[in-house]
Amino acid sequence: MALIEKNNTGLDRTNTDFLRKKKIFEMVVNRTVVYLILVLLAVITLLPLLWAIAASFTPLDKVFEYTYPFQFRALLPNDFTWEAYQNVFEAGMGNAIKNSLILAFASVFFGGLISALAGFAFGSFDFKGKNLIFAIVVITFMIPTDIIAIPSYMLVRRLGWLNSYAGLIVPSLAHGMAIFLFTQFFKGFPKELLEAARVDGASWLRIFLSIVLPNSKPVIISAALLLFVGQWASFFWPLLVAPTPEMRVVQMAVAMAQTEYRVLWNELMASSLIAAIIPILIIMPFQRYYIEGISGTGLKG
Repeated sequence: MALIEKNNTGLDRTNTDFLRKKKIFEMVVNRTVVYLILVLLAVITLLPLLWAIAASFTPLDKVFEYTYPFQFRALLPNDFTWEAYQNVFEAGMGNAIKNSLILAFASVFFGGLISALAGFAFGSFDFKGKNLIFAIVVITFMIPTDIIAIPSYMLVRRLGWLNSYAGLIVPSLAHGMAIFLFTQFFKGFPKELLEAARVDGASWLRIFLSIVLPNSKPVIISAALLLFVGQWASFFWPLLVAPTPEMRVVQMAVAMAQTEYRVLWNELMASSLIAAIIPILIIMPFQRYYIEGISGTGLKG
């Protein structure tokens, strides 16, 4: 009996080791398959970007030389040249970048301040008509810009703001999505802290500037990035109210590579890469705060 029990114990241990090794093998195979699929998807995703980079350093007449049929040689510059970048900057890309940066940072500062104040009011106070007004604010960022473009243009023209920074900045200062983010964040702000400051005699403005804002870094960065990217990517509104070369923004400069009769593909790729890399460089260092801000505001009811 002892011998039989010993044999059974040995078999159980062998089966356990076999099952454990089988499970490890299946896990390794599954992970390998998943990683291979992810690598394949990454390559497929990066191919257009790599081609765009190569095309921006290629003369116009050689941009499509290795694309029909496709060869991986197309992912490298063909007869390397800086001509496309020289042409886009000679056409006013530098001035367009300056204008877009001015508009973007002005929208971030003034629009962010207005949105934070509005969000603080909605999130921290109770007043008559609050829910109705907040609902209207939420609805505003669901309305396509095209619908209100004509009345907005007529108002800007009546104010004499055509071809000016004011006409480009002021209409975008009250941003519904930014107000929503601040409101959701401030709903979870400790009310006891605000009440204690009021008991000490602090005004609401001082509380907002000295207590609320310093403790709202994630949502401030989230709203700032939202406002920056929104202003940087704007095309239709600047084209409508400020079409002159002096007021041209980056997205309009990118469109200059497309003429009525042909597309300057190398210049289009060069200007597109320039337009993309600036917001990427600004967003990447603050990506963690952006995720924290969005996830944090999403949890508040």
